[in-house]
Amino acid sequence: MNAIIGSLYLSIGAVFLALIISLPVALFMNIHLKRRKKLLNTIRFFLDLLWGVPSIVYGAFGFSIMIAFGWKTSLLAGIITISMFIIPIMIRGMDEVLKTVPLGLFESTLSLGATNNNAAFGVIVKQCIPGIVTAILLSFGRAIGDAAAVLFTTGFTDRIPNSLFQPSASLPLSIFFQISSPIPEVKNRAYAAAVVLTLIILIISILSRYFTGKFKRNSIKF
Repeated sequence: MNAIIGSLYLSIGAVFLALIISLPVALFMNIHLKRRKKLLNTIRFFLDLLWGVPSIVYGAFGFSIMIAFGWKTSLLAGIITISMFIIPIMIRGMDEVLKTVPLGLFESTLSLGATNNNAAFGVIVKQCIPGIVTAILLSFGRAIGDAAAVLFTTGFTDRIPNSLFQPSASLPLSIFFQISSPIPEVKNRAYAAAVVLTLIILIISILSRYFTGKFKRNSIKF
């Protein structure tokens, strides 16, 4: 239970933090940089590079920041590290959806008297909700299933954390630590944790398809 709750805390916190950064960046890329193809392609290239960086590198980077600031292993450190890991994934996922929306839709909304924020969040985002939800759930799946990014930053404990500054367990780390045990009962816990993690990923995939179909009916067809 401590690993399940810890994984949910880490993933939900990281996805929320990444969403706050990723959605405005993706909107800026596809609205204000739409006609600056060279710059836009350069940004996408670097995001793809960051997407391909192994998660252990993000974990080592987060650990270096912790040492520099004198932080201890904690839930907050894990959330920040995982959010850095999934931000490129979330931005590129949203970018692929947003770039299918014609710029004329945004401009026509402005011509009717809407502000930039109203047009971006009230029209463009609503048009792309299925793809945005898919990008969020994809990032959640990557966040909850990663062990390397939290290996140095989150720590491990047998208790459920009740503060952002306490260490936290996670399902991937539980599997990692328990599978190497010579005790059969401990190994069985690792297999059980693997089943639970697989079921969570399966539920995320089903929810992704459900929300995509539900919100797709509200999209404008071009």
